Amino acid sequence: MSATLQAAAVRAMRYSQCILATCQDVLTEAWVELCRKVAGMMLAAPMPDFFPDRVVPAADGDPVDLWVYAVLPKEGWVPHSPGDLIRADHPGSAIKYRDQVYELMGVEETLEGGYAFRYGLRRWDPQYAIRHLVNYTLQSQMDAAVAHRDITRAQGLRYLILWLFPIAGFAPDPLQREWERKTGLSMAWVSVGSALFGMALAFALRGASEDPRFVAVVFYLALESFARVFWISISHLPHGSPLLTLPYFLWQGWKRGPSPAATKDLAAALLTKQDEVRRIPSRNSLHVYSWYFDITLAESALVEFEGACYKPIRWRQEGKGLARRWVYELERAEPQAGVPIREYTRPRTPDRQRAVEDFTHRLDLAQSFALLWGVYPRRDQLRLQLLYQYEGTRSTAITAGLFLIIGVLQLCLTAPLARITILVLAAPAYLILESLYRLYRAKAMGEPAGSIIGYVLRLAVHPPK
Repeated sequence: MSATLQAAAVRAMRYSQCILATCQDVLTEAWVELCRKVAGMMLAAPMPDFFPDRVVPAADGDPVDLWVYAVLPKEGWVPHSPGDLIRADHPGSAIKYRDQVYELMGVEETLEGGYAFRYGLRRWDPQYAIRHLVNYTLQSQMDAAVAHRDITRAQGLRYLILWLFPIAGFAPDPLQREWERKTGLSMAWVSVGSALFGMALAFALRGASEDPRFVAVVFYLALESFARVFWISISHLPHGSPLLTLPYFLWQGWKRGPSPAATKDLAAALLTKQDEVRRIPSRNSLHVYSWYFDITLAESALVEFEGACYKPIRWRQEGKGLARRWVYELERAEPQAGVPIREYTRPRTPDRQRAVEDFTHRLDLAQSFALLWGVYPRRDQLRLQLLYQYEGTRSTAITAGLFLIIGVLQLCLTAPLARITILVLAAPAYLILESLYRLYRAKAMGEPAGSIIGYVLRLAVHPPK
């Protein structure tokens, strides 16, 4: 094998080692294995995800006391710079390792043990002043390697999304939001780009074949792309293809199923249904974990519990489904004359427990069927908004958007029949105009607005009282 080929293989192996130190990738491992074989070196064991730094004492005769072997270059480690006739002698970085301060004398490239660099450390010469001290521990370097790996993965993911944005925008919604958090990209625009790409593709393929199945696929692609653009413009969130999002949700639900131990603990807690009170002595406060939404603990009025007075600070909801609980935070307060105080007991009285359960049930109905209430009259939505944390404007905007899409599709389908009678266009035209008005009320004025369909539904189904 020529020297040039072996040198190129060695350089490729060093580069691949640096990649492997920051992310575990099957293709990278195969590439490192190939480079090692070309360079004449065989792997004795599978390469790990990380190569932790290795610190070894220097051999006799070496100009340093310690050698630090590393895969990644270390930021901020400046080697010793010897002086000459025109330059002064500058010490290297001061490295503190095991209660001893060393000076960085030099950095060398190496292939020993699968590492790419080695740093030579010598005991610090007292004649130099320490301007900046680097605390070096193996754990801190492992943490830095993890951070470097995450940054490298995020950068690679960002480049991949930018190059393949027409395809990346079709990814499931949760996956796109995770990508947005990792890369800082606005995935909503990526989703819009993919939807516009879908529209253009459907337009280009509209007359490619007369096969009914092909025509149905093209029609679905155009409909889905239009619906996604409209949905993104309303929610300002990325939305992928439903054909990928729904299977992704099913897979995630199956993957994240509760463990037997967690199911057993949850079943035991459901049998008791008692609130859990945790005292925080350091802050002189209480945290109440409840299966029910209790107005007594959520409002700002003072609460008496076991002879002490507390003031509710905030509340939040944790978990979903059967594992859902409300967490109430209360801090110790002094009672004031003329200020009413509510009593909280554990367990609650039968009448209070029944009232809390009924209110929680109505709260679930108001929030679970929010889209249904979004078409109901404005007064009903305002009442739900006041009592049950119902988002009236959001539900109005979503239902208006769906009805607008339905109206446009109905208009397209019934347009050929307008030659017979113009009345066939009355229903889709009204649906479009009503939806545009409701969108204006929800997005521009911030108020809920009902639909004529809601007035009809209200005759049979009443919202929670």
